[in-house]
Amino acid sequence: MALDLDPGKAALGNPRLIEAIIEEMAGGAITFERFMEIALYHPQHGYYRRPGRVGRQGDFLTSPTIHPMFGWAVAGWCRHVWQQIGEPDEFAIFEPGAGEGALATAILDWAEGRDPAFRAAIRYVAFEPNSPGSDSRVEWREGPKGPAAHGVVITNELFDAFPVRMFDVGGRGPVEVLVRWDGERFVELPGGVASIDDAPEAGRFEVNSRAYPAMRALCSLVQRGAVLVFDYGYPQEELWASWRMRGTLLCYYKHTAHENPYIHVGDQDLTTHVNFSDLAAAAEDEGMTVFGPVSQSEFLYALGAGQLVEAARNDLGEYFARRRALEQLTDGAGLGRVRVLAAVRGMDGPMPGFEPTA
Repeated sequence: MALDLDPGKAALGNPRLIEAIIEEMAGGAITFERFMEIALYHPQHGYYRRPGRVGRQGDFLTSPTIHPMFGWAVAGWCRHVWQQIGEPDEFAIFEPGAGEGALATAILDWAEGRDPAFRAAIRYVAFEPNSPGSDSRVEWREGPKGPAAHGVVITNELFDAFPVRMFDVGGRGPVEVLVRWDGERFVELPGGVASIDDAPEAGRFEVNSRAYPAMRALCSLVQRGAVLVFDYGYPQEELWASWRMRGTLLCYYKHTAHENPYIHVGDQDLTTHVNFSDLAAAAEDEGMTVFGPVSQSEFLYALGAGQLVEAARNDLGEYFARRRALEQLTDGAGLGRVRVLAAVRGMDGPMPGFEPTA
């Protein structure tokens, strides 16, 4: 005979995480920002506590996991900074949100294979409170500790994972989106009206209020050097363009993108596009000079990534692997859309990857 097999809360995701969110609501509602924060960062059950999130067997791919050549390009850029500031004996590379360390490993391998003096100067510090990697050459920390006299801060898809406030524009202005549990599922309801400078006049949009202070904090980690940011996003005028009516929230579950954050709770990534105007303002307020943003495609080709492909022609297997990787890294409909911004202090002249085009 048939049994009652309704999975209950398990149909919506991790039931322990769902219970934690319901408990947080205490019979009422919470902001979408708080919902997103718990879903991603709950200390026991949040999505980012799960191993194996990134990669072909996970939910999404990031540039460092496509091929080490992405890290080689970043390593060459870091060495340029090191050379420009006088090749100091100690040079820190900080990577917040380093994950399992694919970027760190590629950078350190490149330095060891290309420039022993540069490698000897590097102190690689990875900030990763969730599922840290195992490369013994890397100093793994849960958070920042003290500024370095010389160095580079690298972030790859860090800011787009910050929890955001969500708003729907109504007749009185932006109305904050709240979330409650109706007994069977999470549902949205309107909150209070907010005053937001230059807000869109219609539709849905997000505000990442944590990005500006986080960028300032990252800029303060190096007294002389650079911050290099890779992330999905736009300057504010593009991010809040009048035609963008649905916001930029995307959910990634087993390499499928969709727009419903209330299913697969704790089992999917939640992300929104970054306001690069905020990041640039934060860097300038820390006394740094800003370059970009440019697309990742423009950045990698300007650095000479195409030459890495041609250099492998004598090894056809590696040649085709690099060619496929470069196509993925520069695909205008995929990772090539990632924007790259640099903020520098103590250096003059244009930075590689950001030179003006004719």
